[in-house]
Amino acid sequence: MKKLPFMALALCLATPAFAQSTQTMTELPDWVTKAAAVSAPAETLKQNGKTYLTGHLCKPHDCGDHQLDVVFSEDGKATWGLLSRRYGKTLYQLPLGEPNAETLAVLTASYHKNNPDDPAK
Repeated sequence: MKKLPFMALALCLATPAFAQSTQTMTELPDWVTKAAAVSAPAETLKQNGKTYLTGHLCKPHDCGDHQLDVVFSEDGKATWGLLSRRYGKTLYQLPLGEPNAETLAVLTASYHKNNPDDPAK
Protein backbone atom coordinates (compact mmCIF):
# COMPACT_ATOMS: atom_id res chain seq x y z
CA MET A 1 0.00 0.00 0.00
CA LYS A 2 1.17 3.53 -0.69
CA LYS A 3 0.58 6.72 1.17
CA LEU A 4 -1.68 8.96 -0.86
CA PRO A 5 -1.44 12.44 0.61
CA PHE A 6 -4.22 13.85 -1.57
CA MET A 7 -6.67 11.21 -0.33
CA ALA A 8 -5.77 11.80 3.31
CA LEU A 9 -5.98 15.55 2.83
CA ALA A 10 -9.37 15.26 1.14
CA LEU A 11 -10.58 13.09 3.98
CA CYS A 12 -9.41 15.57 6.61
CA LEU A 13 -11.17 18.37 4.76
CA ALA A 14 -14.35 16.29 4.70
CA THR A 15 -14.20 15.49 8.43
CA PRO A 16 -16.24 18.55 9.52
CA ALA A 17 -19.07 17.45 7.21
CA PHE A 18 -19.06 14.05 8.91
CA ALA A 19 -19.26 15.68 12.33
CA GLN A 20 -22.29 17.75 11.31
CA SER A 21 -24.34 14.68 10.50
CA THR A 22 -26.63 12.93 12.96
CA GLN A 23 -23.64 10.85 14.04
CA THR A 24 -22.37 13.65 16.28
CA MET A 25 -21.19 11.12 18.87
CA THR A 26 -18.74 9.66 16.36
CA GLU A 27 -15.13 10.62 16.88
CA LEU A 28 -12.85 9.66 14.05
CA PRO A 29 -9.64 7.89 15.08
CA ASP A 30 -6.33 9.78 15.13
CA TRP A 31 -4.94 7.85 12.17
CA VAL A 32 -7.77 9.39 10.11
CA THR A 33 -7.85 12.94 11.46
CA LYS A 34 -4.07 13.34 11.47
CA ALA A 35 -3.72 12.00 7.92
CA ALA A 36 -1.51 9.16 9.13
CA ALA A 37 -3.20 6.45 7.09
CA VAL A 38 -1.91 4.27 4.31
CA SER A 39 -4.08 3.70 1.28
CA ALA A 40 -4.68 1.71 -1.84
CA PRO A 41 -4.78 3.65 -5.13
CA ALA A 42 -8.06 5.51 -5.65
CA GLU A 43 -10.41 3.92 -8.17
CA THR A 44 -13.37 4.97 -10.24
CA LEU A 45 -16.49 2.88 -9.75
CA LYS A 46 -19.64 3.07 -11.87
CA GLN A 47 -22.97 2.08 -10.40
CA ASN A 48 -26.48 2.77 -11.69
CA GLY A 49 -25.15 5.20 -14.29
CA LYS A 50 -23.22 7.28 -11.75
CA THR A 51 -19.47 7.50 -11.38
CA TYR A 52 -17.81 7.56 -7.97
CA LEU A 53 -14.20 7.96 -6.89
CA THR A 54 -13.47 5.43 -4.12
CA GLY A 55 -10.58 5.24 -1.73
CA HIS A 56 -9.53 2.73 0.91
CA LEU A 57 -7.43 3.77 3.90
CA CYS A 58 -6.22 1.93 6.96
CA LYS A 59 -4.25 2.38 10.14
CA PRO A 60 -0.53 1.75 9.58
CA HIS A 61 0.62 -1.62 10.94
CA ASP A 62 -2.98 -2.62 11.79
CA CYS A 63 -4.85 -2.54 8.48
CA GLY A 64 -6.82 -5.69 9.18
CA ASP A 65 -8.64 -4.17 12.16
CA HIS A 66 -8.85 -0.43 11.33
CA GLN A 67 -10.13 0.67 7.91
CA LEU A 68 -11.97 3.51 6.25
CA ASP A 69 -13.54 3.43 2.81
CA VAL A 70 -14.34 6.80 1.23
CA VAL A 71 -16.58 7.66 -1.72
CA PHE A 72 -16.63 10.99 -3.51
CA SER A 73 -19.60 11.97 -5.68
CA GLU A 74 -19.11 12.42 -9.40
CA ASP A 75 -19.17 16.21 -9.07
CA GLY A 76 -16.87 16.14 -6.03
CA LYS A 77 -19.35 18.02 -3.85
CA ALA A 78 -20.22 15.16 -1.50
CA THR A 79 -18.19 12.65 0.49
CA TRP A 80 -19.23 9.58 2.46
CA GLY A 81 -17.31 7.03 4.46
CA LEU A 82 -17.53 3.60 6.02
CA LEU A 83 -15.43 3.20 9.15
CA SER A 84 -14.69 -0.47 9.81
CA ARG A 85 -13.30 -1.79 13.08
CA ARG A 86 -12.75 -5.42 13.93
CA TYR A 87 -12.70 -6.62 17.53
CA GLY A 88 -11.65 -10.26 17.52
CA LYS A 89 -13.92 -11.96 15.00
CA THR A 90 -16.63 -9.27 15.14
CA LEU A 91 -16.72 -6.57 12.45
CA TYR A 92 -18.34 -3.23 13.28
CA GLN A 93 -19.05 -0.77 10.47
CA LEU A 94 -20.24 2.81 10.83
CA PRO A 95 -21.47 4.78 7.80
CA LEU A 96 -20.35 8.42 7.82
CA GLY A 97 -22.00 11.33 6.06
CA GLU A 98 -25.46 9.71 5.93
CA PRO A 99 -25.07 7.78 2.66
CA ASN A 100 -28.21 6.63 0.88
CA ALA A 101 -28.65 2.93 0.09
CA GLU A 102 -26.90 3.21 -3.28
CA THR A 103 -23.87 5.02 -1.84
CA LEU A 104 -23.71 2.60 1.09
CA ALA A 105 -23.60 -0.24 -1.45
CA VAL A 106 -20.61 1.46 -3.15
CA LEU A 107 -18.85 1.83 0.22
CA THR A 108 -19.52 -1.80 1.10
CA ALA A 109 -18.29 -2.94 -2.31
CA SER A 110 -15.09 -0.97 -1.77
CA TYR A 111 -14.60 -2.61 1.63
CA HIS A 112 -15.12 -6.11 0.21
CA LYS A 113 -12.85 -5.47 -2.75
CA ASN A 114 -10.05 -4.56 -0.35
CA ASN A 115 -10.84 -7.47 1.99
CA PRO A 116 -11.45 -10.43 -0.35
CA ASP A 117 -10.85 -13.03 2.35
CA ASP A 118 -13.09 -11.39 4.96
CA PRO A 119 -15.46 -13.98 6.46
CA ALA A 120 -18.03 -11.23 7.16
CA LYS A 121 -19.14 -11.13 3.49
